[in-house]
Amino acid sequence: MALLLILGFIVVLVLIALILLGIGVKNSSDADQGSVMYPKGYWLGRGIALGLLLGVPLGLGAGILTGNLGLGIALGPVFGIGVGSAIGSILEKKHKNNIRELTDEEKRLQRTLLVFTISFLILGVTVLFALFYLYSRM
Repeated sequence: MALLLILGFIVVLVLIALILLGIGVKNSSDADQGSVMYPKGYWLGRGIALGLLLGVPLGLGAGILTGNLGLGIALGPVFGIGVGSAIGSILEKKHKNNIRELTDEEKRLQRTLLVFTISFLILGVTVLFALFYLYSRM
């Protein structure tokens, strides 16, 4: 029963992804490609988001099927990001004529978000290790 639910969920996700890709391709073919400019890295981000959308449920499904849910939770996003990066790279190359360089404001915002994200990552890892240390002493 669980296998059927997982397979059904995966089929629904794949259908949604195909519909979204079909709409995107249809809209991009209808519009004048020369008039729309995307910032550098735009298509890579879209590909990674799509890869995560498919990778997380597939990882969970694989974890449930193998009986090792932790492994599925860990490997699903990793495979999703890998596949999404490949998809995003292909899309970046496909739309190379419509890609513009980042503006100074976008570069500043990107650096700020990177520092903010790394700070929270370090904080999270520190709290995690502190919790492991405290629980091991109990």
